[in-house]
Amino acid sequence: MSLKFEIKKKHVARSERVKSVELHPEYSWVLSGLYSGVITIQDYATQTIVKQIEVNQKQQPVRCAKFITKKQWVVAVSDDLQLRVFNYNTNEKIKAFEAHTDYIRCVIVHPSQPYLITSSDDTTIKLWDIDNNFTLIRTFEDHVNYVMMVAFNPRDPNTFASASMDNTVKVWTIQNNKPNFTLSGHEGGVNCVDFHHGDKPYLISGGDDRSIKIWDYQTKQCIHTLEAHQQNISSAKFHPDLPLIISTAEDGVIRFWHSNTYKLETSLNYNMERVWNLDIGKDNTLAFGFDEGTVVVKIGQDEPIVSMQQGKVVYGKNFEFFTINLKAINNTSNDGQIVQTNSKELGISDIYPCGVRHSPNGHLFAIFSDSEYTIYRSQNFKNSGFGSGTDLIWSSNGDYAVREMYSIKIFKNNTLSYEMKTDYMVEQLFAGPLLGARSSEFIIFYDWETAKVIRRIDVSPKKVIWNDTNTIAALATNEEVYFLQYDPEQLPIFIQQEEEPDGFEDSFQPLCDITESINSGYFIQDVFYYTTVNGKIAYSVNGKIFIVDQDKRYFIIGYIQQQNKLYLIDKNYTIISYEVNSNVVEFQTQILKKQYQKAEEILQTIPLQYYDKLSKFLDTLNLKEQAYKLVQDQDHKFDLALQLAFVDDAFQIAQQTQDTLKLRQVGDLALQQGRIKIAVQALEQADDFGGLLLIYSSLGLKNQLLQLGDKAFQQTKMNIAFSSYFLCANLDKCLEVLIKSNRIPEAAFFAKTYCPSKISSIVKLWKESLAKTHPIISQKIADPFDYPAQFNDLKLAIKVEQFYENIRKQAIPADQFKQFQEFLNQDLFTQLQNNPNLDLSQFTYGSG
Repeated sequence: MSLKFEIKKKHVARSERVKSVELHPEYSWVLSGLYSGVITIQDYATQTIVKQIEVNQKQQPVRCAKFITKKQWVVAVSDDLQLRVFNYNTNEKIKAFEAHTDYIRCVIVHPSQPYLITSSDDTTIKLWDIDNNFTLIRTFEDHVNYVMMVAFNPRDPNTFASASMDNTVKVWTIQNNKPNFTLSGHEGGVNCVDFHHGDKPYLISGGDDRSIKIWDYQTKQCIHTLEAHQQNISSAKFHPDLPLIISTAEDGVIRFWHSNTYKLETSLNYNMERVWNLDIGKDNTLAFGFDEGTVVVKIGQDEPIVSMQQGKVVYGKNFEFFTINLKAINNTSNDGQIVQTNSKELGISDIYPCGVRHSPNGHLFAIFSDSEYTIYRSQNFKNSGFGSGTDLIWSSNGDYAVREMYSIKIFKNNTLSYEMKTDYMVEQLFAGPLLGARSSEFIIFYDWETAKVIRRIDVSPKKVIWNDTNTIAALATNEEVYFLQYDPEQLPIFIQQEEEPDGFEDSFQPLCDITESINSGYFIQDVFYYTTVNGKIAYSVNGKIFIVDQDKRYFIIGYIQQQNKLYLIDKNYTIISYEVNSNVVEFQTQILKKQYQKAEEILQTIPLQYYDKLSKFLDTLNLKEQAYKLVQDQDHKFDLALQLAFVDDAFQIAQQTQDTLKLRQVGDLALQQGRIKIAVQALEQADDFGGLLLIYSSLGLKNQLLQLGDKAFQQTKMNIAFSSYFLCANLDKCLEVLIKSNRIPEAAFFAKTYCPSKISSIVKLWKESLAKTHPIISQKIADPFDYPAQFNDLKLAIKVEQFYENIRKQAIPADQFKQFQEFLNQDLFTQLQNNPNLDLSQFTYGSG
């Protein structure tokens, strides 16, 4: 069994020597313990330092540091013999104490109990109670030299193993201070130890004899020894999910071994001197501590190994392959809920899979690694073909192609038909009516039969997805999806023409694009459903995006029309589904083609429950009236009614909901259309005093204005109340509003301007209001009536006030405004100044 996998470097941080690394189980964090006495937490996704803590001021080396995730703490041990605990959010030091009498080599955190275990050069191992102020529970003594590392058994966390420079590995239980048994076989000190995470009773150790030993801890026998490192082994671990053993050594090399065959699969050397430690985290992330810093890599891929054809799913977990017949299940799950399935084991692959793909008729499927492929029969997992090459894709007639670095091989009936040599490195192949081959800078579409270049496009997509009729291709890059129109009927014409280096320019026509980073896509007719890297599930029609759901990261695997279900899967092979009615999709497709009559016919077959979805779709295409005919949702119906200026319908909905905002919107629309009665009703129900003030004042509705002023006054909307009263010339009410609003200075000046007879009472209030807080200012305010010499015109002003008070009581028709304006423009005050005995009763409206 070949085990080849992709390794991607995610993070490199140069620093002092790193003796310890650990990956956080939830966040994209790596914790590094440095020889300089510092611990750092770095985010390997954003390439930033999250936290840096100086463990000890003497810069004594930190030999091990671990997360205590339940507490949001980190624990670190250093050469000053101290164990220290910090809150990594606040930097607060939670605890510090001397844990051993010599250098502390290792600390581990119990996976479920509040325990720590430490090991030391003083030859002891100690168990500490975290919740009881780090009380020492037990000391384990049996080693006769430095204890370099301890590790819990994931199958039984009450058991742990220790590696010592006395050349032994010992296995213990936390309840007993003496070991259960000892494993001897190394010819030098043992530096590291780890347990197998699966069902095998295996334990791994590595030592100064440059060997790695795999032990069966039930029979106490060494079952295999791995030898390839040139210096002391510093760490070795079983991968929890993949059939891998990963080892590091002081030779600076990281080695990957097959845990079943014990074959050395690959090696890494980052030229950062010695490797001291490694950790394995979520999503196949690995961290390494070097003399010159920390490195984080990712092995394998995020996308699950899965393919679906005609309702049958094939998926692979490591070398094991399984099948599910989704077409046969009774899927009653709601949208986004997990579909209950029964998987059937198919068999074991001979190669470590990078991908799996069904043939068009579903009778075969191919598994490929990064260098070879095997074709199996779907029915019985029987080998039907194999060869060298990767990224196997199928043509519509069952031919297939694979790629090598600078060539593409096309096979017919499992026999090589021809091989295309390329002048570029082929990085990926894409299936479809044309064979797509991508380089790092462009993609070329070839004719399957003749290998003729049909079109070169200067974009490097990570996915190419075709619709069922092969008329639309979606080219997905890291940030965009480009939709191109293709006419397959033109292919014979292109083949007859002389080939151009870039193909035929008119073979593809741009349709639209969307700005999305997708990880999967699927056409149902001409509607493009897709998922994104941040968990969005959506579909696009003519460049318009409609969100279906927001969840964790899923991948679309296919659609079963008989069930009206779109199926998705996550990296853990959990399957969910969403209902997608095929008639709804057909309706959308016909609308896009502007076949409105055909769409109307299809609409008759669509249940009412889908009308709101279709209404939103039509609304997005600016087909407002068609959308309004279908809409059931009252909020959407109201919005459409506003846009279509259906005032009566909008008012009816607003009245039913008694939504203030809706009523105001209806009032505004009614005003625009001159529907004053509806506008007033809507604004009155909405208590929109501003809108009502505008209408009443414009129409000269004095009684309504006075009522509005009273209502606004009761609700302390004083600006509206003042404006209403002032427009009605109700000066007493204006003063009352100002006083009630505690705007007494304004009230005083208002009285002086419009009603001087009220001056004294207002000034008294003003002085009283200031007496306690500003007594000096209060004393300086004077009542004009107390100083007749300085305000000798006040009596004249009161005469004019009384005269106009009588005039204001008259109801003057609007058609007499011009004459009344001329009457008001008379300067009675000046005439009184010239003749104090002037009789103002002679100046009645209509004379003067």
